[in-house]
Amino acid sequence: MNRIDISGVGIEVAHLPGPGDRAPLVFLHEGLGSISMWRQRGRLWPAELCAATGRAGWMYSRRGYGQSDPVEDVRGPPRRSSAWHIGRHEPDYMHLEANDVLPQLLGQLGISKPVLVGHSDGATIALLHACQHPVSACVAMAPHVFVEAMAVSAIKQA
Repeated sequence: MNRIDISGVGIEVAHLPGPGDRAPLVFLHEGLGSISMWRQRGRLWPAELCAATGRAGWMYSRRGYGQSDPVEDVRGPPRRSSAWHIGRHEPDYMHLEANDVLPQLLGQLGISKPVLVGHSDGATIALLHACQHPVSACVAMAPHVFVEAMAVSAIKQA
């Protein structure tokens, strides 16, 4: 595991080696996930997908997840500082991740047109990014494309 700095915040990244002649897979985790959560029954599923497709890959943990830097004052009132939220997430946090943070991450990794592979919140971020930035492909597993009243109620209870 490595860390890179994006706008003053340390982000956990992990490289999955593979041939360099095809666009790499970039994995975006779910809302309660991180790099370590991509394991399934002891196997690192992204590494298996990279091997099966003959591509290198990258995984990263968003700010506040895994070994990335925490969100400041996570239960405090929502506000912004540069590219980052401070306090509770605001409704546009996935848009900020897709259009502000992810482009910086990809730039630092030297990736111009990734294959984005996202699950849940990560899938939504992948779709939002693909709408505004060049990608080779976008794989979206269980994205949030509309808000259900049941989901809002469950989030409030949590």
